[in-house]
Amino acid sequence: MKISIGIFLLSVLLTCQSSAQLKNFGIKGGLNLSNAELDYTSIYIKLDNKTGFNAYLTYDFLNFKNLTISGEAGYSQKGFNLDVIYTNEFGEIFDETTDYNRIDYIDINAIAQFILRNKSVSPYFSFGPVLSIYAGNNSDAGFDLLFQMIKSPVLGFIGGVGIEIDNVIPQTILAEVRYNFDLTNSFNNGFLNYQRNYLWQFNLGIKF
Repeated sequence: MKISIGIFLLSVLLTCQSSAQLKNFGIKGGLNLSNAELDYTSIYIKLDNKTGFNAYLTYDFLNFKNLTISGEAGYSQKGFNLDVIYTNEFGEIFDETTDYNRIDYIDINAIAQFILRNKSVSPYFSFGPVLSIYAGNNSDAGFDLLFQMIKSPVLGFIGGVGIEIDNVIPQTILAEVRYNFDLTNSFNNGFLNYQRNYLWQFNLGIKF
């Protein structure tokens, strides 16, 4: 399933190269620092951040002096960690464990980038909608059943800042920090509202 979606997205991006408006094909990826909101009807669970990674193919559909409209398609690891403390009848702690929960998504992003172009270093900020397609999970404890019932796709939003660096190598180097969060709930069974994923992305990439 994940391989088929990836091949389809790659085919779409590469097919678009025949258009005269297309400018820069690129790749980027990096570290994800993700978490989620699990909101039970009667209690709120505090979760810990989880590290993962992302990798995207990008294409600039329109490229003006201070504005770039681009599409991104790629793989992103989201999820959360949950610290579990076991106590006896006297409230004494006798064991502690951490449940690691990774959720895999294929993300399709439409990005507007406003850039201040210079000869060497060009700062920018960017934002746009995200369509996240559930592609699987790797979960400890009892979260597998929950994740199997996640709604897909989920609509989200992404925004951040970065720089493009020229005149170092023939390609353009980019570095960016982005915040990505869900706008729609992923799960709701009346008792547990799996409200949303949210994460920071720290990326490096190149444009050809």
